[in-house]
Amino acid sequence: MSGKPFHNLCVQMLAGADQIDHRRVPARFDEAQARMRDAIARLEAAGVPDLTLVAVMLSEMIPRMVRENGLEWAAAVLTNLASNIRAGAVQSRTRQ
Repeated sequence: MSGKPFHNLCVQMLAGADQIDHRRVPARFDEAQARMRDAIARLEAAGVPDLTLVAVMLSEMIPRMVRENGLEWAAAVLTNLASNIRAGAVQSRTRQ
Protein backbone atom coordinates (compact mmCIF):
# COMPACT_ATOMS: atom_id res chain seq x y z
CA MET A 1 0.00 0.00 0.00
CA SER A 2 1.39 3.42 -0.91
CA GLY A 3 0.35 6.91 -1.80
CA LYS A 4 -2.57 8.88 -0.44
CA PRO A 5 -4.53 6.05 1.25
CA PHE A 6 -1.44 5.02 3.23
CA HIS A 7 -0.72 8.66 4.16
CA ASN A 8 -4.33 9.12 5.31
CA LEU A 9 -4.10 5.99 7.45
CA CYS A 10 -0.88 7.27 9.07
CA VAL A 11 -2.50 10.63 9.80
CA GLN A 12 -5.51 8.90 11.38
CA MET A 13 -3.28 6.71 13.54
CA LEU A 14 -1.19 9.66 14.75
CA ALA A 15 -4.31 11.67 15.56
CA GLY A 16 -5.61 8.70 17.54
CA ALA A 17 -2.57 8.84 19.83
CA ASP A 18 -3.62 12.33 20.94
CA GLN A 19 -7.16 11.13 21.69
CA ILE A 20 -6.20 8.45 24.21
CA ASP A 21 -8.33 8.24 27.34
CA HIS A 22 -5.74 9.35 29.88
CA ARG A 23 -7.57 7.56 32.68
CA ARG A 24 -6.49 4.28 31.06
CA VAL A 25 -2.78 4.85 30.46
CA PRO A 26 0.19 3.76 32.58
CA ALA A 27 2.03 6.12 34.91
CA ARG A 28 4.07 8.88 33.23
CA PHE A 29 2.56 8.14 29.82
CA ASP A 30 2.50 11.79 28.72
CA GLU A 31 6.15 12.27 29.66
CA ALA A 32 7.25 9.11 27.85
CA GLN A 33 5.18 9.97 24.77
CA ALA A 34 6.65 13.48 24.58
CA ARG A 35 10.21 12.16 24.98
CA MET A 36 9.64 9.46 22.35
CA ARG A 37 8.25 12.00 19.89
CA ASP A 38 11.23 14.30 20.53
CA ALA A 39 13.66 11.44 19.94
CA ILE A 40 11.87 10.46 16.72
CA ALA A 41 11.93 14.06 15.48
CA ARG A 42 15.68 14.29 16.15
CA LEU A 43 16.33 11.01 14.32
CA GLU A 44 14.19 12.11 11.36
CA ALA A 45 16.06 15.44 11.25
CA ALA A 46 19.33 13.46 11.20
CA GLY A 47 18.10 11.59 8.13
CA VAL A 48 17.37 8.21 9.71
CA PRO A 49 14.83 6.49 7.40
CA ASP A 50 11.37 5.59 8.68
CA LEU A 51 11.99 1.90 8.01
CA THR A 52 15.02 2.01 10.31
CA LEU A 53 13.05 3.85 13.00
CA VAL A 54 10.30 1.25 12.84
CA ALA A 55 12.78 -1.64 13.04
CA VAL A 56 14.49 -0.11 16.07
CA MET A 57 11.22 0.71 17.85
CA LEU A 58 9.88 -2.81 17.30
CA SER A 59 13.14 -4.36 18.49
CA GLU A 60 12.83 -2.32 21.69
CA MET A 61 9.06 -2.67 22.11
CA ILE A 62 8.38 -6.36 21.59
CA PRO A 63 10.75 -7.74 24.25
CA ARG A 64 9.28 -5.25 26.74
CA MET A 65 5.75 -6.35 25.86
CA VAL A 66 6.67 -9.99 26.42
CA ARG A 67 8.55 -9.28 29.65
CA GLU A 68 5.71 -7.16 31.05
CA ASN A 69 2.75 -9.44 30.29
CA GLY A 70 3.96 -12.66 28.65
CA LEU A 71 4.08 -14.21 25.20
CA GLU A 72 0.36 -14.85 24.81
CA TRP A 73 -0.59 -11.30 25.76
CA ALA A 74 2.01 -9.77 23.43
CA ALA A 75 0.86 -11.99 20.56
CA ALA A 76 -2.79 -11.10 21.19
CA VAL A 77 -2.05 -7.37 21.28
CA LEU A 78 -0.03 -7.54 18.06
CA THR A 79 -2.73 -9.63 16.36
CA ASN A 80 -5.39 -7.11 17.39
CA LEU A 81 -3.21 -4.25 16.20
CA ALA A 82 -2.66 -5.93 12.83
CA SER A 83 -6.38 -6.50 12.45
CA ASN A 84 -7.15 -2.86 13.22
CA ILE A 85 -4.50 -1.63 10.80
CA ARG A 86 -5.82 -3.94 8.10
CA ALA A 87 -9.38 -2.69 8.70
CA GLY A 88 -8.19 0.92 8.53
CA ALA A 89 -6.35 0.25 5.31
CA VAL A 90 -9.51 -1.18 3.76
CA GLN A 91 -11.54 1.82 4.93
CA SER A 92 -8.96 4.25 3.54
CA ARG A 93 -9.05 2.60 0.15
CA THR A 94 -12.85 2.65 -0.03
CA ARG A 95 -13.12 6.33 0.90
CA GLN A 96 -11.15 7.49 -2.13
